[in-house]
Amino acid sequence: MINQIAVILFGVTILYIATTSRISAFVIILSVQGIMLFLASIAQTETLKLTHALFIAFETIVVKAAILPLFIRHIIKTMGIKRETDPSLGSFMMLVLSTIIMSLSFVLSSILKQAGSNINVLNFSVSLSAVIIGMLIITTRKKIISHVMGFLVLENGAFMMSLSLAPGVPIVVEAGVLFDVMIVVFLMGIFVNNMKSAFEDSDVSKLTRLSD
Repeated sequence: MINQIAVILFGVTILYIATTSRISAFVIILSVQGIMLFLASIAQTETLKLTHALFIAFETIVVKAAILPLFIRHIIKTMGIKRETDPSLGSFMMLVLSTIIMSLSFVLSSILKQAGSNINVLNFSVSLSAVIIGMLIITTRKKIISHVMGFLVLENGAFMMSLSLAPGVPIVVEAGVLFDVMIVVFLMGIFVNNMKSAFEDSDVSKLTRLSD
């Protein structure tokens, strides 16, 4: 029951993230997603060892719900970014596309289930939607900080998918993935600051004017 509620709320946060232009709201939702991932994870503690469960708690609550959002909030405050301006797709179109992606994900999951797969239709559908919508956010937003957050949505979806498909993945593998994610986010944070210094903006479309 806890797992289902957490996954449904996680799906709602994906739709909200896809449609909002307020960067601060984006950060709050990332924290909420970290908490939802934790709740969805502890629902599977029967199949997890104590050390693995504790590591997941650290990964979701400490890193995904606290450290990364706080780091992004610091970047936003430093750069004075408040909204995603002039995205390639408006909020209504993003809502329509996100709804279609979710619907198709449920259809695909149902087909796989009927074909004999042991996947959880709800978990797999929502996690697959998060991965695709994360990529959609990256390709349709112009602020580079939005790209960072789209990447984190994608990674959260991949985390949920791995949890539902292979809950017995060794801790060392998860630790490696988590370390990679943190390095990517911190490097992109440094890049954002340098881009702000060079262009006085964080719009990636300005990079098209770079030359030798």
